[in-house]
Amino acid sequence: MSAYWFKFKEVFGKEFRSGNPWIHTGIFVSVLSFLCVVGNTSFHIMGVDVGEFRALFYGLIPSILRDLGSVLFVSYSFFFCFSVLSMGPEWEAYRTGKEIRIRKFYLQLFAGLFLLFCSSVSMYPQVYGEFFYYRQAWALGFLYFLTDHIPPWFSLGLLSLLLSVQLGRKVRNFLKEGDVQSVIRLAVFLLFFYGFHRFGSALGVFFSGFAYYWAPSLKRRQYEFFLLFVLTLGCFGAFQSSLSPLSEGNFRKNVPTSVPSASSRPNVLVLAADSIREDQLGFVQGKKDLTPNIDLLAADAKVFLDHHTTIPRTFPAWADLLTGRYSFEHGILDMFPDKNDKASLGSRISTLAGILAKESGYRTGVVSSFAGDIFPRADWGFEKIYAPDFNAGTLTQQRTLESQVYLLPVLTGAFFGGGEYLSSVRSFPTLGDDERILPDLFRLLDENRTPFFLVYFSSVTHFPYSPPYPYYKAEGDPKYYGPSKYFRFVDPSDSGTPEESEKRQIRAVYKESLLAFDFAVGKIVAELKKKGIYDNTLILLTSDHGESLFEDVHSHGHGEHLRGEGVTKVPLILKYPKDFPVSDRSGTFSGITSSLDVLPTVLSLAGRKPDADYPGRDLTKLPALHSWKDDRKVYSETGIWFSDRGNHFFQKGRIRYPNILELHSIDSSDRNTVAISDPYAKETISFAKHRMVQDGKRKFLYIPGPDGVQYECYDRIADPWNRKPLPVHLCSDLKLELERILLGSGKWKKAGDYFLPVRN
Repeated sequence: MSAYWFKFKEVFGKEFRSGNPWIHTGIFVSVLSFLCVVGNTSFHIMGVDVGEFRALFYGLIPSILRDLGSVLFVSYSFFFCFSVLSMGPEWEAYRTGKEIRIRKFYLQLFAGLFLLFCSSVSMYPQVYGEFFYYRQAWALGFLYFLTDHIPPWFSLGLLSLLLSVQLGRKVRNFLKEGDVQSVIRLAVFLLFFYGFHRFGSALGVFFSGFAYYWAPSLKRRQYEFFLLFVLTLGCFGAFQSSLSPLSEGNFRKNVPTSVPSASSRPNVLVLAADSIREDQLGFVQGKKDLTPNIDLLAADAKVFLDHHTTIPRTFPAWADLLTGRYSFEHGILDMFPDKNDKASLGSRISTLAGILAKESGYRTGVVSSFAGDIFPRADWGFEKIYAPDFNAGTLTQQRTLESQVYLLPVLTGAFFGGGEYLSSVRSFPTLGDDERILPDLFRLLDENRTPFFLVYFSSVTHFPYSPPYPYYKAEGDPKYYGPSKYFRFVDPSDSGTPEESEKRQIRAVYKESLLAFDFAVGKIVAELKKKGIYDNTLILLTSDHGESLFEDVHSHGHGEHLRGEGVTKVPLILKYPKDFPVSDRSGTFSGITSSLDVLPTVLSLAGRKPDADYPGRDLTKLPALHSWKDDRKVYSETGIWFSDRGNHFFQKGRIRYPNILELHSIDSSDRNTVAISDPYAKETISFAKHRMVQDGKRKFLYIPGPDGVQYECYDRIADPWNRKPLPVHLCSDLKLELERILLGSGKWKKAGDYFLPVRN
């Protein structure tokens, strides 16, 4: 045994001293990874310190170690191939028995990584927000220097120049020696390396480098067979990687294998972004530069000026919208439903995508980034889902990746674009750039089967907000250098109020995110027109909920309360198909509408009469007066409270339940989904919700507490931010409507003033 160990040390030492790129690439990525683990790991998640719950993370150590292994493999594969480019002819000299200068090898790799890092930071400063603000604050000056003065293309241009010089030297040496075969081999390597990099296949990248390194030592026939074999393996890995963000088959049981002909029916495209407030759009404010593309769409569409979501939380809000039912009917009441809560979707409760696919022959799909992680978790009836999943594995991989800051430039596409390599990259809350997911939508648009029902859901406007370059420079004060310069995390336990300058900056970052989404809308509309399908497509632009931005005492975020117009009032824009018979296809409608109206409206446009028991209204059949003839009333409720701490107005006197980190569980029978499964906890969450009924002029709030129920009544016109409560009797008809909705559903019963959920 000692002889083998001595021989190994002798060979390893010789290879190490000679500059073997396999060994030194491994050392390079291992040292960087270790330094990142030591210096860039914390218990801050999205700006929230969860250190007191660190015991919950210890059980995930095996998953974290597995994810760290994946990070090392991706890093090793990429940087080994990168060394082929960056070392120039010195890399080839090693193959002929000459030594590579070790110091130069590391210097070239580090220089390339530094330029990639600079380019990525300039493009996506939010991705590095925790690194600079919470872990390495001493380097904030460097962050500000890059974002203020160095555009992403500058660093990438320097890297291109460096690699071009080195590749030129390499090719010149080959030609000087008359070695045309090596030139061809290099060209093939570049083709496959970049191709696999674009796919995001670490396996493909690895085999590209492996084939390039070993192929010259083989005879011609062996070389051809070897090259074919390893590249086939790489192609297989690339194909598997390209499917990683795409969910096809989680819930395929309700997708029909044969459908009726529907060639004459219009396409339906839902364009949505998380947390859009209707009052922030340019045409609403009368400002041309805020959302120019949405404004152009609105000018060609019917605009609903008083549209409201039923729940200001993403999962239940989309469930309400796509089923046309209230949350207590379909069962998804919060952001963490278990498999029993989700069981009704697609079976007992039909979804819009499922109805259109099965009954009207539509092909269906959804495209999203981190805010759309709800779509792989339930049966929405979509045939194709381009969105990340949300489970324990995703969370651990995401946290591992965020700590490995040296690899983030590669994962974010700083190296001339490139794939995501690891599926959880799309789950990054700081990486909501629409440019990363638009190709998925365009891929779905390229399919020839029509008609389609597609949902595009952007995350760029969800906190912490992630406007990429150049949008993060559009609104904020260039002299502001505080913690909200590029993004703003929401700590649900923090009830402090920022200074006015900080509030202005937070609102500016929100507007910058909205501008980024607006440009995505412009590209989508241009693509529809380019393909000649704009006229035959219903475009419905909306949002799942709004956002509080420190108006009055409303704090920041969404889902915790129903005061003001910020959290439930969202845009609704309907661009009708050209040939659809509607009396008034443009202009505005001021009557109050609900997200429950979307399903019957789309079904009507698709030629399918909505069922009479849907609570929503068909908005293709509007009265001529631009408002309702009756005094319509709509319903909303709060979501789950993530924290049980803080001095917010909505925390005072509410029915309390534990922090979300204490309530959740991981369901191994449901793909390790993070869920709230305890029946008592779920019942308490539902019982504790604030509920609201409003019409065009008034708002009524039901707020249960441990000492009784508090009722609030507000004048929506004179007091839009709900600062001055009115006598409750002025909203008595709204209170009766709340009772009608809840008690009439059969899901609630009355106990004094309280509404209690009925156990089924």
